[in-house]
Parts: sequence; C-alpha cells; structure tokens
Amino acid sequence: DEPAASKTDDLILTFHSLSVRPSVFDLCRVLAAASLEIGEPREGRPKSGVVRVTVDCTLCYPVDGTNWRSYDRYGKDLASQVEDLYNGPRGSSKGVLDEENDLCLAEGQSVWCFTIDCVVLSDDGSLLDCLSLACRSCLCDVGIPKFEVLETNEVGPSGPEITIEEDPNQYWQLQCARVPVYVSLGLVETLWVYDLCKNEENHCRSRLTFGVDASGAIKQVVSGASGTCVNYSRNVANIIEAACLAGRKLLSSIDSVDQGKDQHLFHIGK
Repeated sequence: DEPAASKTDDLILTFHSLSVRPSVFDLCRVLAAASLEIGEPREGRPKSGVVRVTVDCTLCYPVDGTNWRSYDRYGKDLASQVEDLYNGPRGSSKGVLDEENDLCLAEGQSVWCFTIDCVVLSDDGSLLDCLSLACRSCLCDVGIPKFEVLETNEVGPSGPEITIEEDPNQYWQLQCARVPVYVSLGLVETLWVYDLCKNEENHCRSRLTFGVDASGAIKQVVSGASGTCVNYSRNVANIIEAACLAGRKLLSSIDSVDQGKDQHLFHIGK
C-alpha cells in the first residue's frame, strides 16, 4: 500500500493503510493537576514510587438523576488504564517512573506517591490518548523537594523520620523521558484510523491502543470494540509500526516544545 501523510498541528506522520483526517486533539480537553506526598510502597514493590490517577467525566456529559454512576465508572476505568501504563509489566518490581528516578526514601517503608486528578472538559474522541498526554505533562512539571532520612532502622507504621527541605529552590526535576503515552488506532469499515473522533469510535469494528514511549517502544496494549485486528487486517505489522511512529513523533514534538518554555516550579515544603 502507498504511504499516506497525516498532519496533526505541526506534526507530520507517515502511515501505511491508514485514513487521513484532521486532528481532534484540539476538541478533546482535559484539565489535570498533580500532587506529591510521602506514602507506603505497594506490596511487592518496596522501592517503587506510587502513581494514582482519578478521572472525572461528569462535566462533559449530561447528568440527570442517577446516570452519573455510569460516568463515574467510566472515569474509574479510564483512570485504571492510565495507572496500568505507569505500573509497567505485570510482575515487575518497578514502574516506568522508577527507570530514571530514585523514588524511594526508605526501602519498604516510604516512597514518593503521585496523585494526578483529571477533569474531562470535552470529549470528541481519543480520550484515553488525551488523558495520557495530560498526565505525562503534569509529571514533567513536578519538582521533588530534597530530603534527609534521619532514622533508617526504626520499625513501625510511622516509618523513619524524614525532614523535607522547605526552600522552594532546593528540588530535583522528575525525569519523564521514558514515560509513555497512549496511541489509539481503530478499524472503521476497511480503514485503520489514527486520532479517532467520537463518531469514528462509535463505528469501530476493532480498536487497539498502544502505550508508546519516546523511543517508539511499546509498553502496553489495550484492545477495545468488537472483533480483533487480526480478523480485519492483513497488515498488522504496519499497524504496529504506525503506532510506534505516531508515539515517537508526538512525544518528540511535545518534548521539544517543553524544553524551550520557561518553567516556574514550586512546592510547599512540608
């Protein structure tokens, strides 16, 4: 098949067997904020940081009576999928943030815990992709205060005594170069479409969502809609290649913009 060129804002992507359509990212809006605290590590991950995500979808859908419960479940499902992206492979002792950051204060007792709260303001498709971008952007702006562990041998629920540097200029930047984002592809009639709008999502015969990092490596795969891509496409290798290319080019574009902006970071100390 002949390659097709798709333009997403200032980003040029080359795909095989994919349809061409303007981006819907401008129509899907998510407000996200990240907070940081010291907490206990998860079981089986004594040195790994903890990432928790919440998603509120009630602002972008009409809520009447008790139907908010379905949107509440939808938000929890989306949050769980984003958390899975950060937790890394099943059975792994580390998450994606641990690959470049030391998030352990006292092994088995205290680690850095991140909470990312997301509010969906509008949804015109590719919401999971947009949420993963919003969460990654939040983490890229996190400054972690310097600290000192005063007692490492204390055993108990309170853990060791830790002092946090209150000077807002004394912090280290969270490294997020290897943090992946989701890239979704859907089969609409006979074409695989990237950057799905809401109408295309509703008519997908099959959908695959790939967690892709800046190097183009696949970290997670989520399937959706009816059927499977194998039933409808003889070009699975091209689909995977296109997802990797899209994720790599997208993150390259975003990171180059972030490196040029003047960031004003702060923390509240204790």
